Amino acid sequence: MVALKSFAPTHLVEDAQESGFFQCPTCGMVWFGRNDIRRCPEGHGHPVHVAVLCRTCDIALTVDQIAAHLNSKDHLNSIM
Repeated sequence: MVALKSFAPTHLVEDAQESGFFQCPTCGMVWFGRNDIRRCPEGHGHPVHVAVLCRTCDIALTVDQIAAHLNSKDHLNSIM
């Protein structure tokens, strides 16, 4: 299987590859899911990996980290 490309600044490419998030370059939709799906939910092809950042804390998050991060004391303190 061909590896998906990433859409991220150079310093975040590794984070994008590990994030679990994908974006359709055609319609811009972002989703999470399986690596083997080759079309976006709208039927366009060739999704790319994307890095997802917490804009408050300025850190890259994976799908698995989002809920814990949003409920973390550090994040909650940064938005108050």
